[in-house]
Amino acid sequence: MERDRELVGWVGRLGAVEVGHVQARFGVGRSVAYEVVARLIEAGLLERVQLLRGEPSLIRATADGLGFAGLGLAVAQIRVGELFHCIACADVVLWAERTYGAGAVVSERELRFAEQLERRPIASAVVGELPDGRPRLHRPDLAVIGDERPIAIEVELTAKAPARLKAIVKAWRRARHVERVMYFCSPGPAQQGVERAIARARAGERVSVVETWRTG
Repeated sequence: MERDRELVGWVGRLGAVEVGHVQARFGVGRSVAYEVVARLIEAGLLERVQLLRGEPSLIRATADGLGFAGLGLAVAQIRVGELFHCIACADVVLWAERTYGAGAVVSERELRFAEQLERRPIASAVVGELPDGRPRLHRPDLAVIGDERPIAIEVELTAKAPARLKAIVKAWRRARHVERVMYFCSPGPAQQGVERAIARARAGERVSVVETWRTG
């Protein structure tokens, strides 16, 4: 029961993952991972999400699953264009948990929930102001939160507009409540765009690019 709760909670915290991520995270064989996931789907705690025909399916926690895991999060809403970004984020989570410890890594949806409760940026960058005077935040895809200042982790698979990316990187440079920012980039235009933005914003001391994002 506790193992099931841990597994459903991990999926629920991230939003959506592949079965292969469950296999790697919990150290089980492929057949065991599929059997466990199938059982939890049968129990109504997980569900499959097929966004694109012929592409990998994802699994996410249902409302019952989130309740079972004791999470106050909503069911993850995954858009078609987010499929490969979800997969890449889960890849990076596996690396981050191995590097910093499983309890230190939080997802964007967990961070959003925490920042709304505390009414302050915890691991996000301030990129402007909302009409009501509150800061407008840019949240990272993941964050590492421990005893020191948080580390923000961004996952970039496609190139953003240069002006927008430069503004985000400048905001990260100003975010002194964050220790540093790591960009996991898909090789090619995405990585080149981030590197140019870091150089133009003179943010190299606090913002860096990880050479490969496929780490799971």
